[in-house]
Amino acid sequence: MMNSKLSDYERLVLMNQHKILEKLSDDEEEKKSHESMVTVYRSGYENEYELDCIYEPLDEEECIFTRELIAMYEYLYICWKKDEKIQSEIDELKVKFSGFDANDNVESKFYSYADFLIRDQKLFHEVGDSVRKDPDSLNSHGFGPRLDGYKNILKKYKEIMGVNNLDYSLSVDDFKNILY
Repeated sequence: MMNSKLSDYERLVLMNQHKILEKLSDDEEEKKSHESMVTVYRSGYENEYELDCIYEPLDEEECIFTRELIAMYEYLYICWKKDEKIQSEIDELKVKFSGFDANDNVESKFYSYADFLIRDQKLFHEVGDSVRKDPDSLNSHGFGPRLDGYKNILKKYKEIMGVNNLDYSLSVDDFKNILY
């Protein structure tokens, strides 16, 4: 959650936006809500500010990590689907991206960015198909690897892929080294 201190200018802008939205709305409840928010920002009632829709930023390194992690799971799933031996020894749930915990203050930032990449940007075909079939599958609810676990998995993946160079021939041992 961001700091709820706003400058007078920021309060004025938000107040005016709510005045405009109030005028544009046809719904009486919505008009009352915007009228109330005009009072909140005019009076500076910080506890009532509606800023929960503004998330803490995800820095460039965190964005790169998220993209690489999803790309890794995309690649692993493609490899898994192509190899019956791997399928027989590695459970599909281990190979599927289990997402981030949307209820965790830190992981929720990663969850939101992953959701943006998959749903809005329509990236990652295999992971995206899974998420589109079951939208809640992107929310791990605290099950599966946590952030540190994901970092460790991605590190092991990069070490192995430095040797294999995306040739789609990962072995069962490679999968076990990466995922376990």
